[in-house]
Amino acid sequence: MTTTSTPPTVPGYVNWVVERILRSPLHRVMSRNTMLLNFTGRKTGKRYTAVVRYVREGDLVSCYTDSKWWINLRGGAPVELLIGGKTLSGTATVVKDLAIVTASLTSFLEATPSDSKYYGVGRDAEGRPKAEDLRSAAEITTLVQIAL
Repeated sequence: MTTTSTPPTVPGYVNWVVERILRSPLHRVMSRNTMLLNFTGRKTGKRYTAVVRYVREGDLVSCYTDSKWWINLRGGAPVELLIGGKTLSGTATVVKDLAIVTASLTSFLEATPSDSKYYGVGRDAEGRPKAEDLRSAAEITTLVQIAL
């Protein structure tokens, strides 16, 4: 990465507000690239909701995290997504392969450049994500792919 500082994270209260917006008729202001991901904890059986940014290509939804909630999705797990005010069901698969994560994260950050700061990814002279930053970000990022 181009900096030695930790990329900024979203404070918990922001996720609380975003979750309420996504569950309301106002969801349209955020639904294009932010969703709610609902899943069940493997050990506790408790239902969890994660607010995540996503990219959708047909029946495949990809999201990214540097948190540990993805552990509950290993081995393929049933999930529910709230996208655009609609609840969708799918199966989540965790991807840790560095080349795949890097390629997917590149596409995501090209489509959503404002999120680059959350991954510590700078932009080159042409405005594209810097390759060396992307590799570093992919090393600490987990890709979750959901087949609808």
